[in-house]
Amino acid sequence: MSEDSKFPVAAEIEALVPSEKLEKIKRSFVELDSNHDGKIALEEYLEYFLAMEREKLLKRFQYTDKNQDGYIEFEEFLIAAEPNYSLLKRFREFDANHNGLLSVEEALQIAEEFKFPITREWLDQLVQVDQAGKKRISYNEYLGAVMRFGFQ
Repeated sequence: MSEDSKFPVAAEIEALVPSEKLEKIKRSFVELDSNHDGKIALEEYLEYFLAMEREKLLKRFQYTDKNQDGYIEFEEFLIAAEPNYSLLKRFREFDANHNGLLSVEEALQIAEEFKFPITREWLDQLVQVDQAGKKRISYNEYLGAVMRFGFQ
């Protein structure tokens, strides 16, 4: 039994559970047993796990608050709720004539901004040729290409 453990552990338990694992379990128990009475009360249990959850939520809030002003504005919330929003927004910014299509060069610029490993050769295989004979890619084709690489 370790020095930080202030409770007895039955010999049967010590015989059945490997010592390294038992020490880890005992440390966890001691951490939850904040009043060190050898028992974990509901309040101790809730306090411990709510503190852990609070820390996770704080990190999530800070990640969502892109401009770090202490508030989550609607667009920041939207980006968190709809991961493809930023890509769609950038796609629309490049789509000057609002026809829902981009040139291969424009699609490559977006890929570079978002650090997607998309090459001209790969895009050439996806694009369609419009009435003017120019190669174009639609948002859905582009999103599909990006998702195949595992990005969202």
